[in-house]
Amino acid sequence: MAQTILVKRGLKVNLPTLLSGELGVCTDTNEVYGGNGTTNFLLGRVMMGTYALRPNSGVSGRLYYVNSGVNLGYIYLDDGSAWQKANVLALGDLTGTIDNIVDGTTYAKVLTADITNGHVNKVSDGTNVKTALEIKTHIDDITKHRIINDSGTSATDLWSAQQINNKIELAKHNIEPQASVKDKDLLTPPASPNIGDRYIIANGTATGVWLNNNNKIAEWDGTTWQLYTPLVGWTAYVDDESKLYSWNGTAWVRTGGALQTITAGNGLNGGGQADTVTLNVGAGNGITVSADTIAVTAYKGITVDTNGVSANIDASSIVYDSVNSNRLMVGTVDGGTF
Repeated sequence: MAQTILVKRGLKVNLPTLLSGELGVCTDTNEVYGGNGTTNFLLGRVMMGTYALRPNSGVSGRLYYVNSGVNLGYIYLDDGSAWQKANVLALGDLTGTIDNIVDGTTYAKVLTADITNGHVNKVSDGTNVKTALEIKTHIDDITKHRIINDSGTSATDLWSAQQINNKIELAKHNIEPQASVKDKDLLTPPASPNIGDRYIIANGTATGVWLNNNNKIAEWDGTTWQLYTPLVGWTAYVDDESKLYSWNGTAWVRTGGALQTITAGNGLNGGGQADTVTLNVGAGNGITVSADTIAVTAYKGITVDTNGVSANIDASSIVYDSVNSNRLMVGTVDGGTF
């Protein structure tokens, strides 16, 4: 009859301290422990300790883990004659070269010939290959590329964003004054201006921040007055006059705007307010006005010819004295006959 040997068994929580050589099976965890009378040891686990305390090799298949000190973290395998390192913690633990590594889907190797002092020296898209020197030479060639040069104006010069913004602002300053100003006769800044209000500072003794800024255009930005020195040709519409004024380099002069009313003076008629205004010379007694001439009608004792209007002189009874202040004088007084 076959005999059965049963090893001491039970729940792990109830595992007693086993005698030396005694075995115990944990029925809930399927672990097997052996005892030495003081401590229970899990049988089949990896041995561990310091590197120096490894047992002598000679039992093939055993594993030993170094848990402190020198070679911490390494696992050794007993091959029956020596302990062989079984895991890798650093690249120095590997043998072979990068050539033994297979290119992956995301990362791959770089050719040794394409490395200089640890840096990749070429760029390739798989078909075209350029060296770093070729790329640098191409980039530095100003005949092929525009370079930033804020003071330059050639076809290969490139302005920075700051320079472009400056030029735009200067251009705006040349355009904005063309819009309008509210007044051109003030010497004192308005007390409560609105943002964007503009004025031509009058010629005279200005006050406040307008002092010594005669003829400049002042614009309120919400915080301070921006002052622009006019250039020849700047033109501004003056709101309160409905007229245009232009800067001629010396003064703001009227160049257009609201129509003026022309009133006929003495001896004239017509006038008014329009693009074209006609004034007519008024006709009167003895005066005839036609489209382009004025004529005086001759009458008793008066003659009119190309020489002008004159008295009818017969050179006998009335004589013209050109010597004595162009006077008319009585020549002969004739009492007549009877």
